[in-house]
Amino acid sequence: MYAIRRNTDLDTPALAEIFLAARVRAFHWLDPDSFGISDFAAMTEGETIYLADGGDGRSVGFISVLRVESFVHHLYVDPAHQRQGIGSRLLRSLDAWLPRPYHLKCLVANHPARAFYQKHGWTEQGRGSDGLGEYLLMRFDG
Repeated sequence: MYAIRRNTDLDTPALAEIFLAARVRAFHWLDPDSFGISDFAAMTEGETIYLADGGDGRSVGFISVLRVESFVHHLYVDPAHQRQGIGSRLLRSLDAWLPRPYHLKCLVANHPARAFYQKHGWTEQGRGSDGLGEYLLMRFDG
């Protein structure tokens, strides 16, 4: 069983590895060399992070949130542990510490992530684009 807990500085190296591996896999249409291990610290600065602990102290996934906006900025699971309910548990953990509604951006080209969020009741609120491509603005009211 996976425990969901707040991250500590000691978790950063493992979370950075998950961030790199999961993004390379998820964004398969982008050059894998465009991702780096240092991206995690830069792209989660100032965010609240909770992780899924595999029970042996090993991180297997995380969720990173801008609390002020209830904005889910990142949700990644180690590719070796995907499709085990970890992402779902991380999403459900929001209810304990984050006010609704929740918001996020999901890249249109990331079909598995879009299906995941839609399955969990997230709805499309708009569209936009950035350097990674076209994205959906999504919302969860519960």
